[in-house]
Amino acid sequence: MKYIFLILFVFLFSVSRGQFEEPKFGKVEMNDLTMTKYSLDTTASALYLFDNGETKFILNPDLNFQFIYVRHCQIKIFDKSAFHLGDIKIMLYHKGQSSEKLGDLKAVTYNLVDGKMVKTKLDNDKVYRSSADNTTIVNFAFPEVKEGSILELSYSITSDFIYNFRGWTFQTSYPARWSQYRYDIPNYYQYRKSSKGYLPFTVNINEAGTALFNVKVDAEPGEGYGTRPAPEVRTIKAITEKGVLAVKDVPAFVSEPNLDCEENYVQAIDFELSSVQFPGAIRKDFTKTWESVNKEMLDDVDFGQLVKTNGFIKDTVSAVCANLSSELDKAAAIYNYLQRRMKWDGTHHIWSPDGLKKPFNERVGSSSELNLLLNLMFTTAGLNSSPVLFSTRDNGNASSIFPTIAKFNSVLTSLIIGDKTYLLDVTSKYCPFGILPANDINGRGRIVNSSGGGWASLDPVEKYREVAQYTLNLDAEGKFSGIITGSSVGYAGILLRNRISAEKSTDDYIRKMQENTKGLTVNKFAFTDLNNIYKPVSDSLFVDITDNAEIIGDKIMFRPLLFEVIEKNRYSLEERKYPVNYNYPVSEQYLFTYTIPEGYSVESLPASGVIKLPDNSISVSYTIQNAGNKITLGYRFSVNKILFLPDEYINVKSIYDQIVKKHSEQVILKKGV
Repeated sequence: MKYIFLILFVFLFSVSRGQFEEPKFGKVEMNDLTMTKYSLDTTASALYLFDNGETKFILNPDLNFQFIYVRHCQIKIFDKSAFHLGDIKIMLYHKGQSSEKLGDLKAVTYNLVDGKMVKTKLDNDKVYRSSADNTTIVNFAFPEVKEGSILELSYSITSDFIYNFRGWTFQTSYPARWSQYRYDIPNYYQYRKSSKGYLPFTVNINEAGTALFNVKVDAEPGEGYGTRPAPEVRTIKAITEKGVLAVKDVPAFVSEPNLDCEENYVQAIDFELSSVQFPGAIRKDFTKTWESVNKEMLDDVDFGQLVKTNGFIKDTVSAVCANLSSELDKAAAIYNYLQRRMKWDGTHHIWSPDGLKKPFNERVGSSSELNLLLNLMFTTAGLNSSPVLFSTRDNGNASSIFPTIAKFNSVLTSLIIGDKTYLLDVTSKYCPFGILPANDINGRGRIVNSSGGGWASLDPVEKYREVAQYTLNLDAEGKFSGIITGSSVGYAGILLRNRISAEKSTDDYIRKMQENTKGLTVNKFAFTDLNNIYKPVSDSLFVDITDNAEIIGDKIMFRPLLFEVIEKNRYSLEERKYPVNYNYPVSEQYLFTYTIPEGYSVESLPASGVIKLPDNSISVSYTIQNAGNKITLGYRFSVNKILFLPDEYINVKSIYDQIVKKHSEQVILKKGV
């Protein structure tokens, strides 16, 4: 018999003890409205009083399953720095004839006025929509948001996209008294759940339940040709998976430096559809293997098929590779040509729905378009090249355990020459051949090729290397004058070129440097090899420096590291639950030579010394000496290991405490000795 689902009209679910009892919309406690700070985090500028979400399945009028997602929250605003929480964006997905529907939107601001609660509702005329690609964005702002306000928001999203079952994020950059998510899934659908974060769940329930469905059953044909009784309606009881997850007193997620991506560590749960099986129907399995992922991408007209059609690019490749015999020379020439010709539009994608000819002719494209073009040109030149799917650092980690393309958001290129593999991303104007942009260094990427694919380790092959030399004269008024020369290599050079290119000119870059550096005046400057990405960027600054020395009586005191001083430990948490990730190794070397004013001598110098972790993964050497009227300081800072696990955090924090203390030490000069 064929079952046709009509309507899902009752869910049976008992509420377990300890779960959150969601208040009705509009019920706001006066104690919350008069609250001026949150006792568990007095520095918080806002607090989620509660954030409650639920997703369950229903049937649409066309007799197909869909889910409805409902969210209801109240947010207490303590400080104006959190006013942005009143600016709401709701993302709705659409594809083909189907689109997610927003419903039951309610937004109210509550303020305390003359001791009374005053409500201000959202004006529906102030709700705006905009569309881009397959997404509609609903925008609005809460009215009358002030310090002390409570914002209450409620809405539902009805979706036909069963494969895009919505998950939940329990933790944000603001604390929450309670964050809860409920889901109710009929056993016709099986989802693979993945949870991340380090907070224990206050409520963690997963149990079988039941749901009653009215279904239409096709009857058997009756006697006589072509006769069939009308379908009959029957009630069946289905097994469902009912879950409740909640966290009480959720701390704000505090982001510290050297964090790859917050999304990797905030408390959250995601769902991925693995199979569907209706009564009497064959099971449809969505679980993939990496081999099937590879075949799917090879066969995709917006991906793998694009690198097989090279008619429009043949002549260009021939011209670029003319008179070149070695594979490496050809590869470098193609990379450099495309890097100069094309402009990255700033977007990351894995598909190229407009093909490759259009972006090539228009000289602009996404990460997919640019790197598939690079791959196409390599293969046209007879080189062994494959596209690589990967997730950028700011997009979070892509798991290699469960075969899926859902988490990948970008494309780069793998090139094999002899026994060496080069990973290339032509989106960056300033990355030399074989060097990936820093945002690409994120675990592993999935190679797509006719051999079944494989994995590419997105590890750095270069350091951040910076060398600077300060040669300065100090006068009796506490002013330094002289020259600062520097050399930026590897990722230091890439970063410097990016910073300069973000300004209108080198003059603007220097002007901004002076504005952001205490006491610095640049009288003249020069950059060498700024436009040659295969050489270090060298710079020379002729400077005057004030406000960096203190005169007390007959003494002059200054910190000899000047602008390289680390004044505050970048790591403030007592305990860090996520790793310290440096992205790439770091090497900084500074040499300071000071000529002290006539009539002054050195009264005291900081002590020379070495600070390092036991495995030498972070090390600092500080060597200072005085000879006649000269003071020289040699300083080296090195990070030789990229990843420090949470249990190593205390050591990293401790060494930075020592660095801050060392940097604060001063040279003391005395007059008349």
